[in-house]
Amino acid sequence: MPNNTTENKEDSYKRISFNQFFKISWWTFTLVYNIFPLRTIVWLVATIILELESILYTYIFAKTVDALVNTAQQDNAVINSLYPYILILLLYSIFTLAVRLIKNTSYSYIRLKSSAEIRRKFYTKIHSLGIQTLEQPGVNDKITRADGYLGNVLYYLSGSITLVSKFINTITIGSLLFSILPWFAPLIILITIPYILYDKNMRMKIYKVDYENTEKRRIASNGAHNLSNISTLQEIIITNAISFLDNKYISFQNWISNIFIKLQNKARVGTNILSLCAQILVLYGYFHVFKKLLFKTITVGNTLFWIRSLDMFKGSLESLSTTFNDQFESSIHLKDTYELFMTKPSFKDGSTILQKLDKGPEILFENVSFKYPNTERYVLKNLNLKIKSGEEIAIVGVNGAGKTTLVKLISRFYPVTEGNIYINGINILDIKSESLYKNMGVLFQDYNNYNFLTAEENIYIGKSYEPFDDFKMRVSVQTADAMDFINEYPNKFKQILDPRYKGGIKPSTGQWQKLAIARFLYRNAPLVIFDEPTASIDASSEYKIFNSIYDFFEKKTVIIISHRFSTVRNADRIIVLDNGDIVEDGTHKELMEKKGKYYESFSLQAKGYTD
Repeated sequence: MPNNTTENKEDSYKRISFNQFFKISWWTFTLVYNIFPLRTIVWLVATIILELESILYTYIFAKTVDALVNTAQQDNAVINSLYPYILILLLYSIFTLAVRLIKNTSYSYIRLKSSAEIRRKFYTKIHSLGIQTLEQPGVNDKITRADGYLGNVLYYLSGSITLVSKFINTITIGSLLFSILPWFAPLIILITIPYILYDKNMRMKIYKVDYENTEKRRIASNGAHNLSNISTLQEIIITNAISFLDNKYISFQNWISNIFIKLQNKARVGTNILSLCAQILVLYGYFHVFKKLLFKTITVGNTLFWIRSLDMFKGSLESLSTTFNDQFESSIHLKDTYELFMTKPSFKDGSTILQKLDKGPEILFENVSFKYPNTERYVLKNLNLKIKSGEEIAIVGVNGAGKTTLVKLISRFYPVTEGNIYINGINILDIKSESLYKNMGVLFQDYNNYNFLTAEENIYIGKSYEPFDDFKMRVSVQTADAMDFINEYPNKFKQILDPRYKGGIKPSTGQWQKLAIARFLYRNAPLVIFDEPTASIDASSEYKIFNSIYDFFEKKTVIIISHRFSTVRNADRIIVLDNGDIVEDGTHKELMEKKGKYYESFSLQAKGYTD
């Protein structure tokens, strides 16, 4: 395998400060706490109590031993004097058992419920960012990485709670030891610092190898994926490429796992040597405790307590160090998820509520210029356009003329670079987006296929926030010329549209587009926008749909963008865009008489149909 050649690259994975670590930890806590406030607090408190269990039990046991020794030294010793201590130990065991049950119950509830709730927070956050923000490459990278690590949020919070409880436990034991051996805690902390740094350094080396070979891992993993994917396996079987892809996958895995094994073995040897140094100091502490027992300054029970405390402090300190490094390492993975949740939309939502309209709105473009973020080319330049209420217009032009950009601006996906857009006299940037969208319907070129839903649900989802209307749904299906093929499905409107589900079928591309049109018609919004609505539909169906679609949207404001002139010729007005500007405006008849760009394009397309 090739050697690592990225040694001098910027080590971006190291870029996390203690302040960021704290913020990520606090964010995970607040995220889960806001979903399960009481259970999260119960989980935290119970974990702290259980972490202190050993030192508390050791103290009670030490007092019991002292009582036993005192009783044994009496001539008329009876067991009865030990009953209170036995009872205390029993009650303490019952108490810790109850606390553990409460903790596990709370954690189990959160674990079972949190996955769906955190996923919900994730897609709700993405939804709130807006299209302009989501189209940024950096944000897309964060979404991809965050999606992969989203399942680690609860695991990370569990580690954070464990870290807090171990810290409290370590401070508690250290404070107790300070009263008898004030030098012990500072010395063992000094010995533990190299342990922490060495462990952290070795973890970073392991993560560095993993991070810098991400692309090689993806290449190798794609081979393994192809070997288990039905859609790609057919060609692999025919070409007998199994050995080639298998070798590509296994060679990489063997190479990188050997590197990890060497690094991990080195890490274990180093940490064990440092742990041995701490153990020598603990044994030295034993010596001082034994001296106190010999000089009769402490009891036998106290001797057991302090000996156990020395062991527990060393173990707790090492466990705290390891947990801290675990969390710090995990926070690097979770950094993108945290940053995504902290991301703000590229521009603020408006505050003006656009009331539900009973007729199509008037739309006014006033000296509108627009260029996409991080580009210098203007897609639209000083565009002025007025669309009357209830007017049915078509927008045509070559690719790149700015047609789809107009749709994105009316949809408020982007703010204009210069100028203003008004909906019924209100600046579109001042309108609250949710109220705008309830008054508009857009059929995009890249319409959605909800293949996990039934045919009926694929249509109803167009207006799913209102009660289902079977009559309107059937009218929409009929207008979209989809009724015949839906009736041919084995389960009619209840048909699942993916053969990977039991009883599912696979619709054709044309059928999917008709279902998308039916969904769009079912929405029946006052403002209606078609963006290349019939690209996958045959000419006969297109004629049927658009022969009735203008009547279907009577009194609506209709905007149709299409390359097919048969689709647009019946519009009230046709707008011809070229290089982001309106070069022609009129009815089909008027534009044909002008013999300009529209005439040339229409004639070329008509010639293609007749040749």
